[in-house]
Amino acid sequence: MIKTISYLGLGTMGSGMVSNLLKAGYKLTVWNRSAKKCGPFGKKGARIADTPADAVRDAELVMYCLSNDQAVEEVVFGPKGILSGIKEGQIAVNMSTVLPATSLREEEAYAKRGVDFLDVPVFGSKQESADAKLWIMAAGNKAVFEKVKPVLEHLGQTIHYFGKNGNAVAMKLVGNLIVALELEALAEGLVLAQKAGLDLSTVMEVVKVADFRSSLLVSNGQNILKRNFSPSFALKLMLKDADLIAKFSESLESPTPALPVVQKNLESAVALGFGEENASAIIRALEKEAGVKVKARNAGRSKETEQNDLRSE
Repeated sequence: MIKTISYLGLGTMGSGMVSNLLKAGYKLTVWNRSAKKCGPFGKKGARIADTPADAVRDAELVMYCLSNDQAVEEVVFGPKGILSGIKEGQIAVNMSTVLPATSLREEEAYAKRGVDFLDVPVFGSKQESADAKLWIMAAGNKAVFEKVKPVLEHLGQTIHYFGKNGNAVAMKLVGNLIVALELEALAEGLVLAQKAGLDLSTVMEVVKVADFRSSLLVSNGQNILKRNFSPSFALKLMLKDADLIAKFSESLESPTPALPVVQKNLESAVALGFGEENASAIIRALEKEAGVKVKARNAGRSKETEQNDLRSE
């Protein structure tokens, strides 16, 4: 039974997972590029490491959730990285969203050191991470997966095994393609509804109950109407994932004709300065093009007044 864990990467997702691992009673070591994020976990009993290599010493299980492939390159393969400190018999788990090719490169490097490796990306965002309600995917050796599974059960509500390394991150990219297209459809639909003069609160009542409903559409639609773009999953990260999806689909010669439209609007919204906002802020690019601002209409205010608000934002 695994008792000692190192966790590297204390961003929105990693912080929630580390909190739940501490609650579950694991002996934890943490590391983050911005060391100040480690402080609160140190006060809760975690050891704070100076480098990735230092973080992984003496841990049975090494877990990390990093922002992109370049961060994985630096933290895993770089000077004082995980590979310079990890030893035979340890297990490494990458929970980042990366290309399958990156996962396979990690698997090969770890195998040379006698280290087992799983790719274990997740679906969910800030709240699901904090509440241990993530939807978890895993790929790699089945026996290793079974050994790690009890740890993952403290982090998520479902766990899905996908077989060989690279398959779980492939599923993550498939899922994020669907998420990106849903957010684009929601943005286009709400802007069109605004331009058509529809009451957007009533529009969302339909979205909540119709056969095309989804929790993603409902939660993001409601927040858009409130002009609440506080990040659960940052727009800049959705753009990063869209670029990964494009590379992945191109490598398999699999058509994704709607994806370039999403990429263009994500790029436009980031260029407008909204990269740190929630991914639903993709709508801001369409609002600018349409000359409207999508929000619930206040009582006593006309459609014209609501549309003019865009000029004063």
